[in-house]
Amino acid sequence: MTLSEFRALDEIEKQAAIWQGVHVGTRYDEHHSILLFQVDSFYVEVFYHRELSIIRRYRPFARTEPLYPYLRQIDISGLNQ
Repeated sequence: MTLSEFRALDEIEKQAAIWQGVHVGTRYDEHHSILLFQVDSFYVEVFYHRELSIIRRYRPFARTEPLYPYLRQIDISGLNQ
């Protein structure tokens, strides 16, 4: 699936596509748990409103800059062995 194809999906299809991907990390803002998934060759942030228990939006992207908030969560301690 491409980024353009993902953007064209409806809500239910987006949810299905995300669960076929890999959960990379989670971060939080005032109201949301923001879950990052890798789906094929792109990433999707899922903004889940904690109080309302709903997905508020999807933010798909292919660039690397939006990954920076998640980098501290990646454990690389085992790479030197």
